[in-house]
Amino acid sequence: MAQLTRSNPAARFRLLEKLAPLVALIVLVTLLAVLSPTFRTTGNLWTVARQTAVICIIAIGETFVIIAGGIDLSVGSVAALAGAVGALAMLKIPSVPVGILVGMLTGALCGFVNGFITARAQMPSFIATLGMMGIARGAALILSGGNPIFDLPKGFDYLGGGNLLGIPFPVFLTALIAMIAYVVLAYTRLGRYTYAVGGNARAARLSGVNVDRQLIVVFTICGLLAGLAGVVLASRTASAQPTAGRSYELDSIAACVIGGASLMGGEGAVSGTLIGAFLMSVIRNGCNLLAINEYWQQVTIGAIIILAVFYDHLRKRGR
Repeated sequence: MAQLTRSNPAARFRLLEKLAPLVALIVLVTLLAVLSPTFRTTGNLWTVARQTAVICIIAIGETFVIIAGGIDLSVGSVAALAGAVGALAMLKIPSVPVGILVGMLTGALCGFVNGFITARAQMPSFIATLGMMGIARGAALILSGGNPIFDLPKGFDYLGGGNLLGIPFPVFLTALIAMIAYVVLAYTRLGRYTYAVGGNARAARLSGVNVDRQLIVVFTICGLLAGLAGVVLASRTASAQPTAGRSYELDSIAACVIGGASLMGGEGAVSGTLIGAFLMSVIRNGCNLLAINEYWQQVTIGAIIILAVFYDHLRKRGR
């Protein structure tokens, strides 16, 4: 592999492209560690990891959709709805596993609807998920009466706030989901078909791939993970907030794009998505520690997204 890379400039360039987000993250972490002693403390680093876990879980689901050539703008609202429905279920049946399961199924149902409309109604995923974003957010507000849902069962807080072997449990959960997603995308038929549909849906259909079913599956996976993330978020805050998850759709898409996924479909990786998510979280955390105005944080993240998409467009056009 190393010899092939040395003898093939194109392969070397692609390798550098894949390593660029990781290098940027390492440089940023090193710089912030020098500028802010607080940043490099164990407590702060674990806080960053715990906060990033929710975005990572959502972004992994978004990775499936983007690779397949779609986009899901509803993940933040679906997370809020799943958290609210899961919390209400736990109030009716004081069982943490039941609440988690109901929340995940709620997210999966929303994802299935997104996929069904996109595939069967031939509607652009942008429009279908934009509609779901409003529906899910409105449903969360209606079910909760516009108020946070408290008094959740004892032990539920461990999912989002507990520690296992001194490491935040959400970090373990994220690592497990990331490994499963990596195996699915790299070694299963589902993964191969996802890349094929995103690369060229027409060619995939002519090759015997059920494109409609594939789209429904990837959107359902995205919804399922958004639902899980919503439950984890409710656990971390000890309440289900109907307004939770705002801007999470932007963060998850940004994580995918920064990590190397193409909005044109056919490209992307779980590892890159995780790096992209942590890169944004580190930027936000560093800006807070350095007392940089929050508005500039939004400007910075937005500029990074534009540059990443612009670079991807130039790279695709140059092929």
